Amino acid sequence: MNTNKRPVPPWSIAIGFACLCALTLGRGFYSSDGEVMFQTTAALVTEGKLALPPAVGLPQIVAGHDGRFYSKYDPGLPLLAAPFYLAGDWLAAINHAHRTQVAALAVLLLPGLAAAVTLTALFALARSLAPPGDARPPLLTVAAGIGTPLWWYGRVLFPEALLACALTAAVTLTVRAANRPARLILAGAAFGAGMLTRAALAIYALPLAVLVLYESARGQAGRSETGEEISRAQLAGAMRLMWIALGALPFAAGVLIHNALRFGDAFSTGYAGESFSTSLWQGVSGLLLSPGKGVWLYAPPLLLSVALWPRFWRAQRALACFLALAWAVALPFYGSWWAWDGGWAWGPRLLVPLLPLSCLPLLTLPADRRWGWAAALTIASGGLVNLLGVLTNPATHYARLAAHHANPAMQAAFSVTGAPIAGALRLLVAGQTEPLALFHLNTSGLPLTWQVGAPVLALAGLIIGAWHLLRALRRAQT
Repeated sequence: MNTNKRPVPPWSIAIGFACLCALTLGRGFYSSDGEVMFQTTAALVTEGKLALPPAVGLPQIVAGHDGRFYSKYDPGLPLLAAPFYLAGDWLAAINHAHRTQVAALAVLLLPGLAAAVTLTALFALARSLAPPGDARPPLLTVAAGIGTPLWWYGRVLFPEALLACALTAAVTLTVRAANRPARLILAGAAFGAGMLTRAALAIYALPLAVLVLYESARGQAGRSETGEEISRAQLAGAMRLMWIALGALPFAAGVLIHNALRFGDAFSTGYAGESFSTSLWQGVSGLLLSPGKGVWLYAPPLLLSVALWPRFWRAQRALACFLALAWAVALPFYGSWWAWDGGWAWGPRLLVPLLPLSCLPLLTLPADRRWGWAAALTIASGGLVNLLGVLTNPATHYARLAAHHANPAMQAAFSVTGAPIAGALRLLVAGQTEPLALFHLNTSGLPLTWQVGAPVLALAGLIIGAWHLLRALRRAQT
């Protein structure tokens, strides 16, 4: 193998995927979740407060302890979206355009940027584990990018792309930390930012801690196992955990403070009255196998990950333990949640943060033509499935189910004809495609230079990113 081949520059992956998400932005927030998060961002920027006006059609706005109303969600996404809102509002103001519409479009760029950073971190991790010039790191990056619902969530105002970014960055920094406390603190900060976005990300704290300890033990591999050396390894593991905790604690404190400001109690959340009331069998089987929410349908590359699992376990034991534990806690946690299906969304929404890292077993893909065809098939099928969601509005399908069925959520999850994929196909055949926002900037009031320049620049960024990835794949095969 030629080890002098120029590697794929990580910035090209970030730019390429961010531009793909920007080019495929729909018009609107797709759900009331996104509307409430945007309203919270606007209130923070324009009024410097968290309180929102009550709205009958937005049940996500709940009463606080002080007689005011607040978003039920954690504050991470609105806080991160604030600079995007400011930039969009400023751009609209200097161009005498529609300020709310342009600010909303700017905020919608945040999930795409988070998804792009997710893939960049994943690629950096994969490349550090593979031989120089290996084709598998760019291959699994493509699999995670277009072969899973990360693409769909990178273009809507849900927190899943940010959560995927936080978890992937935390794992990448942990594995690549060596003896650098700064990287471990950054890993903790990334994980903490994810918890500030959705506190439930804390379920991955145990798998992350096991990964930290495993990496610490690996650093001691090959040394004599005297009592003193074992004590040193244990101390090194404890120190690593301390550095990660140090990075995460300010964000965990932010979650508690946010709860106290809204509800007068640090441990009261906006999810009062919601519970883990779903049968574990129904929820877990639905997340894994159902025709409407089964992860295998929306992320086919994971089928290849399962097939490659024994090879991955032997090659990357620490990451394999992390993934096994992460799935072991995620499936019962989300499978027993009353809204295990993730609501009016695309695919198994609550599992999306774990999907990019779950493509890592593709690092052990054998250099065999049959395996190569299997990888191409799963990536292509995943890309086609998720393209259906990109080109249509799933909320339209859910609304039709709600008009004809008493329990549209179960109809969407367990009925083949009611599944979102089937609904998207019907919408596509009927010509009810989703207009792409970047190609309809004329309604925003922005001048012609922006109406033409924005999509052209995004298309150029997508071409640059795709060219670098394709070149890396071709060179690896020569």
